[in-house]
Amino acid sequence: GLRHAAKVHTLALDLAATADPGARVLAALAELPAPSALLLPVGQSRVDDDGSLGAAATGQLLAINLHAPITIVQALLPALLEARGVVVGFGSVAAVRGRSRNMVYAAAKRGLQGFFESLRHRHSGQGLRVQFHRLGFLRSNLTHGMRLPLPAAEPAQVASQVVANLEKASFDRHAPRWWALVAFIIAHLPWFVFRRMDA
Repeated sequence: GLRHAAKVHTLALDLAATADPGARVLAALAELPAPSALLLPVGQSRVDDDGSLGAAATGQLLAINLHAPITIVQALLPALLEARGVVVGFGSVAAVRGRSRNMVYAAAKRGLQGFFESLRHRHSGQGLRVQFHRLGFLRSNLTHGMRLPLPAAEPAQVASQVVANLEKASFDRHAPRWWALVAFIIAHLPWFVFRRMDA
């Protein structure tokens, strides 16, 4: 708002503690013009997500990374279809293969990827553009201090690419784009090689 003199409306929402996030978002938009775009850069991971989380922590990760984005898309879908708009989801390269860490997070992101593919399939030819970005490492508080095997992208750079693609047709791609080659290699490694990786 300060930088671009834009009118900004905010809604504080705990996605893990809200039964129907979609309804809350829809109610917050009631007095505003109908939306023509929905971007959902939603996600949370935990360092202790190693298959031993309890039910509450598992439910929290699933709520934030899978349930909330789906319910928000479903709530805004009629308006987005009418506007022939765009809905943008964000996955993770963590979902390429089952890993020994970030297990629930990766499973949720793989589920979200499947939902967006189904969304694109169901509404093909209806004017709705469905875009899905599978994100690689980002330079953020989540990766700060970590020794990463590959370079971390700047969030502002990725955000600029996302915005630049909003008017384009539906797609499912990696961001940055070179992650597609890395993901292809990981996906096709023999199991006996992959399971020896610290992933």
